[in-house]
Amino acid sequence: MNSKYRVAGAVAAATVTAAALGGCGTSNRDWIADKYSRTGPDTYRASKAPQAVSSEISRKFKPIDTVNSMSTRGAAGGIFMRYPKLVVGILPNGPGSRITLDSPRSGYNRYNTHVAGIWRSPGSNGWTSSGAASFRGGGPGSGK
Repeated sequence: MNSKYRVAGAVAAATVTAAALGGCGTSNRDWIADKYSRTGPDTYRASKAPQAVSSEISRKFKPIDTVNSMSTRGAAGGIFMRYPKLVVGILPNGPGSRITLDSPRSGYNRYNTHVAGIWRSPGSNGWTSSGAASFRGGGPGSGK
């Protein structure tokens, strides 16, 4: 094979690889911060309804689990998405939505009335990708 074709093949392969990995470095927290208007610390505003915002975020980053309490609580409810290291709350706010980002522990505590009994309490390091609390133990005498 002549070197001209090898170079062309390598360039094509590098281009395809770069395109495939292009979104890998973006965290869900960064993506939300770039996509929606910031209104406060870890709080954002979207002009779309909570269901539409939830669909946008979950298409980009698949959550471990989602709880939608709007069907039972109406405007007092919200959509809550659980990730290993993040809880995303999407609440009705006028014609749009308010989006909150919390650590697993603070998100679980903040939205406990919506998610308790459905989600397990997170471990010291959030949740595993299957949704279990991630905790390895570590009390006196453990693992010895």
